[in-house]
Amino acid sequence: MTQDQRRTRISRRRFLANGAALGAALSPAQVARAAVSGPEGAAAGMLPMPAMRDALPPRPSIEDPGRSLMDSGWRFHLGDIPMPEIRGHGWSYNSAKAGQAQGAAAMQYDDSDWPEVELPHDWAMAMPIEETANVSQGYRRRGFGWYRRALRLDPQDRGRYLEIQFGGIATNATIWFNGSVVAHNWSGYTSVYVDITDLARYGDDLNTIVVRVDAQSMEGWWYEGAGLYRHVWLVKRDATYIATDGIHADPRRGPGGAWTVPVTATLGNIGKRSAAVTIEATLIDPDGRMVATHTAAGTVPSLEPMDVALTLPVATPDYGRSTDRRSTRCGRG
Repeated sequence: MTQDQRRTRISRRRFLANGAALGAALSPAQVARAAVSGPEGAAAGMLPMPAMRDALPPRPSIEDPGRSLMDSGWRFHLGDIPMPEIRGHGWSYNSAKAGQAQGAAAMQYDDSDWPEVELPHDWAMAMPIEETANVSQGYRRRGFGWYRRALRLDPQDRGRYLEIQFGGIATNATIWFNGSVVAHNWSGYTSVYVDITDLARYGDDLNTIVVRVDAQSMEGWWYEGAGLYRHVWLVKRDATYIATDGIHADPRRGPGGAWTVPVTATLGNIGKRSAAVTIEATLIDPDGRMVATHTAAGTVPSLEPMDVALTLPVATPDYGRSTDRRSTRCGRG
């Protein structure tokens, strides 16, 4: 046994011994006090615990009026489509330019014979069961697949921030928008947010979304599926906006027992000039009553993200109820 192995065994033995000593030192009454809900637990020197309940709390509603579902209108091709071999200087030059994707990723590619599918879509589930296929994948083969969709944008959307959100793609994916590569994704368990503002076309000029999925790669030893297996959303926001997943709230308990909720909003601005803004954060209890509200002002530079922070005071929270429902909005000042 090496010295490092002996040191590891000694550290583990000491850790287990300390844990056992701590468990023996706590009396049943102390353990019971640790489970007391509400201020009584805090008064006994323990962290306050929420009251026990038999059901999950209601899920807060997601308020994002600028987000619309894009699950319909997709065309799908099972199997890979090789890119054409590029020959000659002129073709090489053009293919290297933005918007000049080749093959099935090209804007003008004819996908009229591809069947339409509705998302969420898992092509592996539709594959036949084969005895020689991977048991971990349900005896179904995965392989490659392509998705294409046309998107029409209203001319009134000019000057707005535009984003496409892919909830999940199994597994490795390349995403094109109007003939330009806009994202690569290497995991089926992460969402993908694509800013399409600079590449968008409006009115009668259709936009083209293309996704090539390589589902041969596996991340686990369970059935993972293949394709656009989550929802896809189109997001339209004002030129000055709250970034996607841009709200961070971190409840904290002070030395005196009072609680505060620091809130940070990450803002963006696609306008040509800096924008003065005011954010307002409100904490609401499960019954819809306002617990606390506060505002903060800031100036968001052009084409640069900026954080605006504020703190909500919550002097006497009800430990037996959930008070984690928050709403934040951003307005230009």
